Amino acid sequence: MMENLVKVLAVADPAVNVYVKSEYSILNKFKATHGIDVEFDIIPFENYYEKLMKAFAGELDYDIVMVAGHLWLKDFVAKDYLAQLTEPSDKAYDEMDITEVVRDEMKIDGKKYLYPSFCDGHIMLYRKSMIEPVYGKINKKSITTDEYLDIARKYYKETSKPSVAMKAHESEIFLDILPFIRNEGIEPFDENTHMPQLDDIGCLNALNKYLELKSYAVSGTENFANDEVRKAFQNKEVPMTITWGGQLGMVMDENCIDKEDVGFLALNTSWNVTWSFGVSKASSRKDKAIKLLEYLTSKEVDKYVGSYAGSPVRKSTYEADKDNYPWYEIHYDLVTKYAKPLPKMLNAGKLMEPIYKGVYSVFTDKALPASALKNMHNQVMKLKMEESK
Repeated sequence: MMENLVKVLAVADPAVNVYVKSEYSILNKFKATHGIDVEFDIIPFENYYEKLMKAFAGELDYDIVMVAGHLWLKDFVAKDYLAQLTEPSDKAYDEMDITEVVRDEMKIDGKKYLYPSFCDGHIMLYRKSMIEPVYGKINKKSITTDEYLDIARKYYKETSKPSVAMKAHESEIFLDILPFIRNEGIEPFDENTHMPQLDDIGCLNALNKYLELKSYAVSGTENFANDEVRKAFQNKEVPMTITWGGQLGMVMDENCIDKEDVGFLALNTSWNVTWSFGVSKASSRKDKAIKLLEYLTSKEVDKYVGSYAGSPVRKSTYEADKDNYPWYEIHYDLVTKYAKPLPKMLNAGKLMEPIYKGVYSVFTDKALPASALKNMHNQVMKLKMEESK
């Protein structure tokens, strides 16, 4: 019966598959405990936003939707898409066990709208046996993008082989270059006004360094997204890469050659987003949806998320399983110490679109850095002016 059903619209990030994997039996356990069926629809990212908007409009029947944390939350709350949520009543849920930065990301103006699924922040992976002979032993937990570039340069000059796989597909490239921009002491958007700062000399310096890194990258890296980067690193086609924390479980699975040889480092200027669950304002089954969310983000399920995706959100998971997953210590520091969100902006996706297109045009030799940045800046300024009318 429909009243004993909860429908979930989820994005096809590899990490999300944990919820439907038969070996974890997550949804079956929920049904056995609560007598509620769950339909869990996983939609490719390129089609996800359109489906999401239809769900919010009531054209598609979904109770729970996945939200890209702070990137989308302010916009969705302003447009009244999401139901406000209360804190879990069950003390065993232990909300304070969730890292503080993730708890804060679930809220706007102190009001809760989301429950966290998994983190996605920049993390560096490298092959010790390939990097240390040319660069030396790396005895720290984090590095700058300048140091990352220096390692890539030295490895390439020493071996004449590609140093890196870059996540430079048009759909990824703005967030891939973001730590390089921040390394120059500039944010692409002003933290208070949210106005673009792409005309700053720091952005030009960052873009030029990113282009230098391309010269040390594996062929075809302009087409690389998550899977391509994962495969290149797993197969030892390159000695180092930067990927998302939510990819670590897959990168370090049984297909990874010589897993014991892999080292992990946070980027000092990394970014993190917490993919999360919210309840659609249009849902007629909100109480049952909230029961499911409390279960999907419980201590029990967070351990499954950590083992499969590699990026849990609870302190207890990091502590309990740190000996099983060698990246947990670095990833915890990444989320709690180094990663910084972008501002919570209205129309964030629309404002970032010209940056993705502009950086990619430079990366693929269709535009020059300075003129492309000026064009990006002007396009975003125009969108901001239209927004304020």
